[in-house]
Amino acid sequence: MKTYCPHCGTAHSGRCPRTDRTREPWRSEYRTREYAEARQAAIGRSGGRCVDCGRVCAAWDGTKWRTAGLGGEVDHVTPLWAGGTSDAGNLALRCASCHRKADAARRG
Repeated sequence: MKTYCPHCGTAHSGRCPRTDRTREPWRSEYRTREYAEARQAAIGRSGGRCVDCGRVCAAWDGTKWRTAGLGGEVDHVTPLWAGGTSDAGNLALRCASCHRKADAARRG
């Protein structure tokens, strides 16, 4: 279903690609090989379990870790806006519930 984007004025079936580039420029980093490798390292470090509650939220398929369908989200421990980096040491695997809680705590 297409929705009207209030930022660029056109209809999209998902996120607005034009708005994401201007309002959230760090998202372009998520498509790099370095970020993908750091993400895989962070998931592997936790063994596919949420670092907060221990819930299984990623699975090893024999070649790489996958979070689709399991609710895993890779979170920046120190957010990019606060000077954090996308190194594996600053990434942590969290289930969707724990990720929401961590984000809410950061926002105060």
